[in-house]
Parts: sequence; structure tokens; C-alpha cells
Amino acid sequence: MGGQGDHERRLRSVLDLRAGGDPGIILAVDAPSLGPPWAGATGRFALTETRPLSPDDPFRAASVTKAVTAATLLRLAAAGRLGLDDPLGGHLPATLVDRVHRLDGVSRGAPITLRQLLSHTSGVRDYIGDERFVAALRADPSRTWAPSELVEQAITLGPPSFPPGAGFRYSDTGYVLLGLVVEAVTAGPLARAYRDLVLDPLGMERTYLEWHEPPRGGSVSHAYLGEVDLTSVNTSFDWGGGGLVSTAGDLVRLARGLVAGPLLDERWRRELTAWVPETRWEPASTARYARYGLGVGANTAAGEEIVGATGAWGAFAYFWPGGDAAIAGTLNRLGVDRAPLLHAVVWALKGEAGAA
Repeated sequence: MGGQGDHERRLRSVLDLRAGGDPGIILAVDAPSLGPPWAGATGRFALTETRPLSPDDPFRAASVTKAVTAATLLRLAAAGRLGLDDPLGGHLPATLVDRVHRLDGVSRGAPITLRQLLSHTSGVRDYIGDERFVAALRADPSRTWAPSELVEQAITLGPPSFPPGAGFRYSDTGYVLLGLVVEAVTAGPLARAYRDLVLDPLGMERTYLEWHEPPRGGSVSHAYLGEVDLTSVNTSFDWGGGGLVSTAGDLVRLARGLVAGPLLDERWRRELTAWVPETRWEPASTARYARYGLGVGANTAAGEEIVGATGAWGAFAYFWPGGDAAIAGTLNRLGVDRAPLLHAVVWALKGEAGAA
């Protein structure tokens, strides 16, 4: 994409240096001050294939999906169709919300706010990290999960982590509940709300909610846990918390659209980055941010703050405000540390831009 400028050579060098193993890396960067958008890839589409990974290959976005879910809620709030501080009981049936947060024999499900679900401060139990749920996935990786079944998993696996608003704990269950709220408010499927409110406005033409709508592009590139190919796993188990398939080009549009506009105006961008006062991450968590807001977090790369989201399958989508640069892609490996790659990319851009 574009000519062979210095920043392109630097980014290509980053890929070559950071390609520490199969299957490889996809990286896209949009930094208008440096020229046209750039994208590259290294490695293979799958360990069992010789075909090289392409910059345009789709991949599973995993928890980058949370940023899209959050943006969908914010767009609905901007249109006056809901409020971020609405209680959950105002949008979902009492038969569900009365059970979703029962702690010490008392139900606190109804007053949980949408903001608390978005910021992981609701205390709602996370089914994803429970060993019993992981065992169920391993026993039947092809199972298609209904969102209601995911909420039931959270309810039956144990009590909530803390009273609403009394702490922080990352919870995919909260984003499944938010997906159900979106469906209730829009009277349609979550996939359609994503498309109408986020994907189409940003031109994310190749992004789709896997297992809930037809694919939009080629086959999904293979992701791994060690040498185990995870591509056959049915990712309906994460839905509003991590069910999207996307491309690096589309996620660059998402990162810029969320943090720099035009998807959200200044008021709602402030809501998006209203950081939780204190965050604590579980030792086994693949989601780690220095600060967390509503579906997005902030980290530091090469001494610069970057804002965006990551996914357990290796995906990332960040915006660097200081360099007006969007950075996105994947490493297609479960639980991989993206920090060294992001650090190197920002250094490459700073070197070209002359940033301090």
C-alpha cells in the first residue's frame, strides 16, 4: 500500500524481526502524516499450508469485539434510545436479571447499570475463565452456543465476584448481557445493530459476527494454542464479548473511528475513555491494560499512550493520539504478548515522524 518510504521499510523490518514463530503476524498502520496506509504480513496462513499469510486475510478479533459492543451502546445512547446509567432491569426480563447477580442470598441484578457492565465493575461472574466451562468447550468445540446459554453458565457456575460497583473484574458475561440489551432496544439481532451503527459507518466491509451471519471475505486465518489449531472451535461461546471476525484494515478503521472520530463526537469519546479508578487483572487473564474505560483500554508503547483493544486470539486495534496513527492486526496465537510488537511499531513511526 503506497510507495516504499522510510516508514514502510521500518515497519517491514519490525515484522521481520518480530516474526518469532508460526503462524505469523498481520500488521496495518494508518498514519496520514507519513503517507498512505501500510499493511504487511509474515508467516503462514496455517501451519499445515505453505501459502503465506496475506495482509488482507481475515482473523478472529476476539475481545476487540468488546470495543464494537461498547461503541454500539454509545451510539444508541447518543440517539437517546438508552442511557449508560440505565439499570439492567429496565431492559431485560426480571426472570433473568433477578438471577444474574445473587450474592449472599440477595439479588442485585436489576440495579446493575449498563455502564458497570461496560466497565467490568458490575461483579457479574465471568464464565469464560471457569475451568468447568473450558472443559465443556474442549468436550464439544463445535457446539453452537445461544447467548442465553452463556448467561446461564455464569449463573450456575458460582456467585458474583462482588456487589455492583464495588470492584473491577473482567467479565465476558457482562458483554453478553449488553448484547441482549442491544437486541431488546433495537428489536433486531446484534449483528444487524453492529452493522448499522458501527461497521457500515466506518466502512468495515469485511467484519462480521461469526456463526450469526454469513462470512464476508475469504477463509479465516488459523490461530493456535501452542501447536494446536483452534480454527475449528465454534466461537459463538463469546458473542458480544468476542465473536467478530475482521481484518487488519477494518480494525485500523475501528481504532481511528473510536478514538479520533467520526463515529463518536467529543462527548461520547470522553465517556468511552472515562477510566475506571482501579483495575486488577487475574493472573491468567490475556486482557491487561494500564487503564480501562468502556470496552477499550490504554497502554504504553515506546513511551507513548495508545488507546484501543486486544483479543485473546492475538488481535489488536490501537490508536496513538500523539502520532495520529491507527495500528491493528493479529499474531494468531492464543495468549500472545503483543507489547513488544506494539513497542517496535510505535518506535518505527516515531523514528520517521521525528517524534520525541
